[in-house]
Amino acid sequence: MREVSRGLTNILAAGTYIKGNLRADAGIRIDGMIEGEVIVNDTFVLGKTGVVKGTIQTKDALIGGKVIGGIKSQGKIELKAGSVVNGDIICKRLSVENGVIFDGFCKMSGEKLNTAGKDIPVGK
Repeated sequence: MREVSRGLTNILAAGTYIKGNLRADAGIRIDGMIEGEVIVNDTFVLGKTGVVKGTIQTKDALIGGKVIGGIKSQGKIELKAGSVVNGDIICKRLSVENGVIFDGFCKMSGEKLNTAGKDIPVGK
């Protein structure tokens, strides 16, 4: 998976578990597990060992791990080979590599999406 380090000021390392909601103004990389809602106002990176059980709302997303829930992006979502998404996706642009497992619906919209998550429901 391509490394993205610019703007990522927060890292949740492998072996770390958070139960609850997470909000970050700067970019974040998750290699551990989060159970709850994730709101990131910049780039969200989910590493190959990362797992999110809940919804993700972000500016841009690079997904290499597993998401059980929806993803809403104001810009682009990249699903990397080996990633798994069980939930709906809402974004402006979507990139899917071979080997991705995606079980859900995708809505691509040119409208600006509200990162507060109040305008469009996401998830199953």
